[in-house]
Amino acid sequence: MNNTPINLRIKFKKVGTLQYISHLDLVRTMHKIVTRARLPLWYTEGFNPKPKMVFAAPLSIGTESVCEFMDLRLSERCDTEWAIRSLNENMTDELVVLDAYYPETKHTDLKWLGYTIEIDTLGASADLADRCNAAFLSESIRVNKKAKLGGAEMEIKPLIKSAVAEYRDGRIYLECILSADASAFLNPEYVVKYLKGSVGILSSENLFSEGYSIFRHSAYKGDMSPFA
Repeated sequence: MNNTPINLRIKFKKVGTLQYISHLDLVRTMHKIVTRARLPLWYTEGFNPKPKMVFAAPLSIGTESVCEFMDLRLSERCDTEWAIRSLNENMTDELVVLDAYYPETKHTDLKWLGYTIEIDTLGASADLADRCNAAFLSESIRVNKKAKLGGAEMEIKPLIKSAVAEYRDGRIYLECILSADASAFLNPEYVVKYLKGSVGILSSENLFSEGYSIFRHSAYKGDMSPFA
């Protein structure tokens, strides 16, 4: 076995009902998939050898994405088109490999992630979208962050590269680019939480009358060039 593993990056999507499985469940699933795909895997040493998989910016439950990245360690190079086919033969329509390549970047080069947040809220209008945009222009954007020992206010404005609200088709759509840095990752749920407190979206007592969805669609390096 080659003692120096080769890094193969897998870009994949996780959508539909699979948005509701946890990251731990995804890791377990991917473990089975890469084993069945018969790639030349590099295994960790020790009593219980396992394939080495590293994920960039793991998704929160309830978020769909078409730009997830997993680095898979191989013992030798393989044809990337064959790797894509072999992996997808063991996947579903909601979990699909979109690309596979030998990367020149590290996961630490991933700095920003792009999201679309679709909000179905009572009172949705162009005026409400304008109020959302005005809220994003505030000098300070603070939210209460949950913690094991209680909540604490957090300033998130430096973690928002851009955020624009638009009203169409009876809903509010937010296009956001948020920090993906491992030391300052911003969950898009906090953007929704901020607007709920500042402009009153999703404030109905009837939980079935309102809702929202989050879709991750793009990834960027620090200079805003695409991450790959």
